[in-house]
Amino acid sequence: MRLLKVSASWRVRSPKLAVDRSSRWTMRDVVTTTGCKTLRLAFQTVSRVGRLTEVGGVLAWPCIGTGWIIKAKRITPKECRINANKAGLEKPNLAIKGMKKETVIELMAKASLPGVGPVTIRKVLADMASVQDPWETAHGSQNSQEKAQPASPNWIELMLGAEADHLAAMGPWGKRLASAMNKDKDGRILQNNLAFFRREWEISQGEGIRWVDLHAEDYPTQLKGCTNSPLLLYVKGALPTQYDYSLAVVGTRNMSSYGAYILRQFMEELAKGWQDSAHKLIVVSGLARGVDTHAHQLALECGMLTLGVMANGLASVYPAQNRGLASRILRDGALISESPAYQSADARLFASRNRIIAGICSGTLVAEAAARGGALITARYAQEYGRHVLAFPGRVTDQNSRGCLQMIMEGQALMTCSPYDLAVLMKWPVREPALEDIRMQGSTPTAQDTPLTPGDHESNITIQHLGIGAAQLISSMELHESLASELLWESYPGDYPGFVCAIFELETKGWITRNSTGALVRIR
Repeated sequence: MRLLKVSASWRVRSPKLAVDRSSRWTMRDVVTTTGCKTLRLAFQTVSRVGRLTEVGGVLAWPCIGTGWIIKAKRITPKECRINANKAGLEKPNLAIKGMKKETVIELMAKASLPGVGPVTIRKVLADMASVQDPWETAHGSQNSQEKAQPASPNWIELMLGAEADHLAAMGPWGKRLASAMNKDKDGRILQNNLAFFRREWEISQGEGIRWVDLHAEDYPTQLKGCTNSPLLLYVKGALPTQYDYSLAVVGTRNMSSYGAYILRQFMEELAKGWQDSAHKLIVVSGLARGVDTHAHQLALECGMLTLGVMANGLASVYPAQNRGLASRILRDGALISESPAYQSADARLFASRNRIIAGICSGTLVAEAAARGGALITARYAQEYGRHVLAFPGRVTDQNSRGCLQMIMEGQALMTCSPYDLAVLMKWPVREPALEDIRMQGSTPTAQDTPLTPGDHESNITIQHLGIGAAQLISSMELHESLASELLWESYPGDYPGFVCAIFELETKGWITRNSTGALVRIR
């Protein structure tokens, strides 16, 4: 058996190459592993692969019709480890469980070139891996599940070893990477990047920070599917194994007493109604002041897991007042960042941090937000990723409620007043609250005991199917009577969130409307 080592792999515009058809080289001659690196050849259809040609000791294998060429050279048996059995070569394990330290360092150094980032690197890798697995084509999958969920191909090392002109022939993303490499003619920038990340590795070891690369087993699964997710995460603590029940809670740093009250009520009711004892709910936030701090604290109080995604490096905590909170989070949860250990907090890093918060979670809850702010950026990222976005309705006179109200009005977020709304939308195991759990404080009548307008039998039947708060409100209004919402609120026995939900229910079910002055009018 002839042993070969791949030196480069690239796509060319047209696979024009003189091929010696009389050569007896076969695919088995080149499918092997080199050290710990699994050799993966970019053949779309194995049956249409041309024969190998040897020119000056360099071997070339063209793939007819695909534009792929593999260049290889001979190596000695001592330089490689062959996966073989009595019947021939075994199928190599192509699943990536995390990359080697040097591979990660080289990848991050190249991704840090000017004009290059994680999106460019991932696009280039996707272009390289777009060709069908030759092993599956030749031998078929052993079972349907394996074929439906193919292992991720390891094109990273091939990309790192490719030259700029080879990458430029792969399309616009390859051209961008090649352009950055060509601008660094003497390689000084790349060498500086390599030195930086080697030092960063040593610093991380001293600070107790783990490197979780894109192909590591504990990289957040939902974040991995986002096109602009980080290639590398710096992590302190233990990451969860699943993120099905994960909620991002974000909002303003200047949280009002109303916002703190409604968030506490929501989180406590969510914990009380949670029915899946095998899986804890995961609350993700940014460890900033205001809503973020309250979200982490409430998650810990309610027995939930919580993850803090920071914009600065993990060697310090910003703001400093949350150092104690960060220590409590690390008992069961984790702190995450894409910034090096000693990176200080910077305004430009917060927006980038928000995409990680949105990408990790199944849904995003905006508790309280002004018309402009980081919480709205997180919500937009969540929409781009196809996640659910919810928001608490706030008082129209509050500056910190304008962002939430604007998103609800424009259909960018769904209004929620109860954890059960969240459970229905996201199909989470949350018990529907019983009447005694949601009954307002004090001696207020239930929906069944609400006094009704005499003679309105049809309305009497329908009103019994309204929520308790809505039934109380509509019973206090005469037909065609117009009342300002402030007057209704003064007579409402419950809290403000319940009042807003009751108004919303009555409006959507056609019981009340608003006149030209904005007053509420009962119409049935």
